Amino acid sequence: MITKVSPKRGSRTRGLLEYLWGPGRHNEHTNPHMVAAWDESFLQHELDSFERGLLAREMEAPLRLFGREPGGHVYHTSVSIDAPDGELTDEQWAEVARAGAEKLGFTDEDGQAAVPWIAMRHGKSTNGNDHIHFVASLCRENGTVPDIRGDYGKWREVREHFAAKWGLRTGRSRGAGMPGVTRAELESAQRQGRNEPARTELAREVRGAAAGARTEAEFLQRLRRSGVLVGARWEDGKELPVGYSVALKPPTGEKPVWFGGAKLAEDLSLGSLRTAWPEPGSEQAADDRRAWHPTGWRDMPTGRQLANRRLRAEAWDEAGQRIAEMRTRLEQIEPTDAATWSSASRETAGVLAALAHRVEPGHRQQLSRAADALASAAQTAEEEPDPPRVDVLAPMAGVARAVADAALVSHSGPIAIATVTMQLGRLVQALERAHELAGRKEQAERSARAAAEMLEHIRRTPSPQQLQAEAQREQEQREQQERQQREQQEQRGEQPRGGLTERRDEGRDGR
Repeated sequence: MITKVSPKRGSRTRGLLEYLWGPGRHNEHTNPHMVAAWDESFLQHELDSFERGLLAREMEAPLRLFGREPGGHVYHTSVSIDAPDGELTDEQWAEVARAGAEKLGFTDEDGQAAVPWIAMRHGKSTNGNDHIHFVASLCRENGTVPDIRGDYGKWREVREHFAAKWGLRTGRSRGAGMPGVTRAELESAQRQGRNEPARTELAREVRGAAAGARTEAEFLQRLRRSGVLVGARWEDGKELPVGYSVALKPPTGEKPVWFGGAKLAEDLSLGSLRTAWPEPGSEQAADDRRAWHPTGWRDMPTGRQLANRRLRAEAWDEAGQRIAEMRTRLEQIEPTDAATWSSASRETAGVLAALAHRVEPGHRQQLSRAADALASAAQTAEEEPDPPRVDVLAPMAGVARAVADAALVSHSGPIAIATVTMQLGRLVQALERAHELAGRKEQAERSARAAAEMLEHIRRTPSPQQLQAEAQREQEQREQQERQQREQQEQRGEQPRGGLTERRDEGRDGR
């Protein structure tokens, strides 16, 4: 769904065209070509440098013809869709560009071109978003200058029209929509050695913490236990904050970069999260207030409570049973009940986010991508309040808690995670089928993408025999290291004693 429009004004049509046809600042311009133009004769073949010069002069012809002073006459905006929505065709982008030109008043009443404009397309940008560049020379063929005030709102109307037409996402849509990341965020992640931007990781951490939380206080404590920094936004007269921000712990010497909950995803705003928790009583409300001031506040749940849950090896089996229970419940839900199925996608995304956190960082990519895809599948195009957590989805909160708190039993941990992932995969397939039956094509595709990522994770999970062999190798390596350490100590004249090392000095009397 069209999600980003960033208009700019310039003075050099030729310079902009050469930039758009060139490699870009970071070699991000691949396969540059026009998809639409006010004069379609320019679309008939590729343009070389000389022909691009002719195009620039043609676009500025009304300006020169009527003697208007150049400067600020070049209108340039990029229009993109979120990466989870895939790609549009050239014909679809051409339709978007023509609709934008009409909304901006760049055409006459009979639909004929009045302002020279073109729409350029490249391959996907560095953040994975399919996009076009819309360029116009702001002088009509009769010499008048178009009034483009309110252009952002006009582009918003365009994107909402095509969002509804093609089942894509918009920034105004309710649900689990996540804003696209910027180039600066991607570059920052690369500098810090992260596999993904901080905003993407934080959205998943918050979603996982919220999925298993019974209360606002527990949500905060789960979030902090995962290593996320949390801040509150207060409003006069309010006992509880009206919003929150989160950040990853920064490298030494750098300041944390904060993101408001709603900037991570619309369903991760504090107001949306609170709809999933029961109305707190007076004692719980006091706990919630104290949890926002962690200094001196007890870490809940207590160490003993957490240990008791983690020691229950059967927690993983319990998680699988609850997933199966939810699948059975969803069988009674009509595919046309979009709110419930969207909520089911959101709850499952939260469980996957919590599950990914239990996997070694180098092996969690598939589960992380599956969580993000399902969060996107929870998107709804209608302007409606976030639906509360419905009764049929209640088991998923227990699954998230079991996943977050259950112990990884020795080397069988990957097997336990793969087993739960397999159960979740069957649930995601049910989500996909419901979306398909109801004609929600984009949600079905995102669910299918999540299921494929989960299957890939299962395929990469070592078998019990491989895990046993790996454990044996590790044991042998430890024993070998211990032997080498003893030999080195003996060569240096040292002898281990009671966990300490004593040096034998043959030249002394042993005192």
